[in-house]
Amino acid sequence: MEILSVEHLSKKYGQKDNCFLALDDINFKVRKGEFVVIVGKSGSGKSTLLHLLGGLDSPTSGAVYINNKNIYDLTDHELTVFRRKNVGIIYQFYNLIPSLTVKENILLPSLFDKRMVSNQRLRDLLKKLGIMNKINNFPNDLSGGEQQRTAIGRALINNPRIILADEPTGNLDSRKSLQIMKLLQYYNKRYKQTIIMVTHDDSLAKRASRVITMKDGKIIRDEINVKSNNSVFN
Repeated sequence: MEILSVEHLSKKYGQKDNCFLALDDINFKVRKGEFVVIVGKSGSGKSTLLHLLGGLDSPTSGAVYINNKNIYDLTDHELTVFRRKNVGIIYQFYNLIPSLTVKENILLPSLFDKRMVSNQRLRDLLKKLGIMNKINNFPNDLSGGEQQRTAIGRALINNPRIILADEPTGNLDSRKSLQIMKLLQYYNKRYKQTIIMVTHDDSLAKRASRVITMKDGKIIRDEINVKSNNSVFN
């Protein structure tokens, strides 16, 4: 079942002689439950693409369909609501609110969406993330890995159909990076959540089921990773 479709997506910055084509006629589809990693050198367009998939920026042309809905046909308010219900976003720099506790940061999307989250669901999520004992701590009291796991909890709390992760391990060492990758693999396998992740780490890309390679704003390879180490136990 197809959950996301990208059609002729382009993004230009600047005008005339100063024009920079960040994305050039991108086309691909993602099926529900896929774990897709986007790789490429700095400046290849991978983060720009991810931001457009999440409606965080507007394309120059083209369309992004999530569950057959073109997100760029929506008003700003409609897009905000749609994104909150359907898309979880994990950032490289966490974007936690310093004045809120771990619990409050994780529950923030649910509060905005006026959803009730059961105590059992919250406890189960905190336990899986390994931050149950940090529930009342503030972000400045956490390690980098704990902050990233809090950010993942925030992205997961509303059970989004798609999780977009922009270099989620970019600020972590190799051990913590692997822990984060295993967490994402767990939710991909256990709950069939579709994950699209940007990374520069080839060892993490090998654990995904599909790898899209970008260069100069174009997709140059789109491969099923038949040798993927896509197991939460390895």
